Amino acid sequence: MKIEDLGEIRLIERIVKEFHADKQLVPAGAGEDDCAIIDIEKARGGFKYLVVTTDTLQESTHFPRGISPFQMGWSAVAVNLSDIAAMGAYPFAFTIALGIPLQTEVSFVDELVAGIETCASSYHTIVVGGGITRSKELILTGTCIGFADNPLRRSGAHVGDLICVTGSLGNAALALKVLKGELEVPDRVAALAKKALFQPTPKVNEGIIIANSGVATSMIDISDGLALSLAEIAKKSKVGAELHEDKVPIFSEALRREGGLDLSRHERRELALYSGGDYELLFTIDRRAIKDEAFIERLRREVNMSIIGNVVPPQEGIYVKKGERKEKMEIRGYQHF
Repeated sequence: MKIEDLGEIRLIERIVKEFHADKQLVPAGAGEDDCAIIDIEKARGGFKYLVVTTDTLQESTHFPRGISPFQMGWSAVAVNLSDIAAMGAYPFAFTIALGIPLQTEVSFVDELVAGIETCASSYHTIVVGGGITRSKELILTGTCIGFADNPLRRSGAHVGDLICVTGSLGNAALALKVLKGELEVPDRVAALAKKALFQPTPKVNEGIIIANSGVATSMIDISDGLALSLAEIAKKSKVGAELHEDKVPIFSEALRREGGLDLSRHERRELALYSGGDYELLFTIDRRAIKDEAFIERLRREVNMSIIGNVVPPQEGIYVKKGERKEKMEIRGYQHF
C-alpha cells in the first residue's frame, strides 16, 4: 500500500502510535493536540539551561546508496543528538517534520518511523510531535531539546589547553569511497564502515562525561570533518591550534583488526582530517589535568579519548605537526555550499 491510498489522517495515526511518552512529563504528546505539552518543571530536573538544535536530512544530499529506511530515521535523530552531545547536555524531547513523496510505500514509512523511535528511546529522548507534508523527495527535519547546567561552548579554549577527540575518524568516509567504487576492501571491512556511515552513534554519554569532568573548556561535534571543526573552535575561541598527525586515531579498532586496508598515509590523512560523517566529539581540556594520571586514564577509558594536539596563540594559526616539521592545515571538509 502507498501512502496516497492510506490518506493523511490514517498515516499520521499510524506514525504517532509508535511514539511513547510518559504522561507525567508529557501530558499531550505526538499527534494528540496542536502542540505537545511538556511539564517543564518535571522535565528539566533542576537544570538551568534549555538547549535546542535543528537539522535537516534530504534524500538526494544525505542518504547514500544502500541505506535502509530504518537507518534514515535513525540518522535524523542521531545528527540532532550529536549537537546536544557537543554541548554536554542531556537530551529530552524530539520533533520530526517529514516531507514524503506521494508514491512512498507505507511499509517504508513504518520502517522509517521505527528508526526514529529506536534511536530516540536509546538515548532517553521522547518523540513529542512533528509534521508531515508531500514533497518531491524524502526530507527529514528534526529538532531536539535538551537540558544542561553548564553548556560546553566552542568559545572556551585557552592557549595551552590540550586538544582531544573521542573515538576514531575516517570510518564513514571510508564507506563512501567503497560505495563510489574508489576502493576495494574485504566484505567485512565494507560492512563495518557502512554501519558507521548509515547508522552513526551520537556521543551523548561521552559529551555528558566530558562536560562534567571539570576540566573541559570547549567542544564541538565532528560531523563536517576534523579540520573544519578544529578551525571553528579556534575561530570562536580566538586561538590557534597545533595538531599532531601521528596522534589522530584513524579507523575504529574493529576496522583495523579486520585488516585489508591498503591505503597510503596521504589517503588515511585525507579521510581522517577532511571528511565528515563520524559524529565524534572534538574538545579541549585544561593542560593542568594531565598531572593527574589516574584521572586522565579514566577519561581516556570512559570516552575513548585521544590527545591529538595543543591550543597555541592565534598568530601561529592552525597547523599540522609531523615530527619537528610544521605544515599549515587546509581548512576544508564537508560543506553544503
